Amino acid sequence: MNSKKIIIVDDHKIVRDGVKAILFGNQYFKVIHEAASGKDLIDALSSLSPDLVLLDLVLPDISGLELIENIKALCNAKVLILTAEMNEDTICEAVQNGADGFLNKDSSANELIDAMKKVIEGEPYFGINLSTLIHRSYSRKVKELHELNNMPEITDREIEVIKHIADGLSFKEVAEKLFISPRTVENHKNNLLQKLELKNTIELLKYAFKHKLVEL
Repeated sequence: MNSKKIIIVDDHKIVRDGVKAILFGNQYFKVIHEAASGKDLIDALSSLSPDLVLLDLVLPDISGLELIENIKALCNAKVLILTAEMNEDTICEAVQNGADGFLNKDSSANELIDAMKKVIEGEPYFGINLSTLIHRSYSRKVKELHELNNMPEITDREIEVIKHIADGLSFKEVAEKLFISPRTVENHKNNLLQKLELKNTIELLKYAFKHKLVEL
């Protein structure tokens, strides 16, 4: 059996040694290089052709997120992220850049081996904790999209009124800026409350910030 060639990229030697210890004696894998920086990895890829790069995202010189694209451009290796950076934005950007799998550094040795095998065989891998996170993120985005699609039409004038109210201006001050009467300003606000089914100005401002009608 031809062993699968692995490169470990992490700036902490104890992590690299730990991974090598886990893989020691496993005939399926062969660690052909270990890198402590992005530059070290890029230099190595000029002469090495790994099957899998086990990549940390936090490195001293080049972001792991940026390195994913470099790896894909230089070789045909799969990329399995092994990191403590587990927020939704990081995961999404890593996947967009071409990552084939994602694993938390808190994962067990058995899960690491399982993840490496699956990724090498062409199956995306996201651990149980990540699957829950991704599902939660997906559900939230679906809800936000649904709310956006069902958002009542808000006119440019109404947005102007919201922005000035958010700046702390009174109806009179808003009226002076927009060359309309204070009563008209109040009518715009009340129309917004009615169409958005909100109770008061505070709820209106919260809505405006949430849906980015007004920037902080």
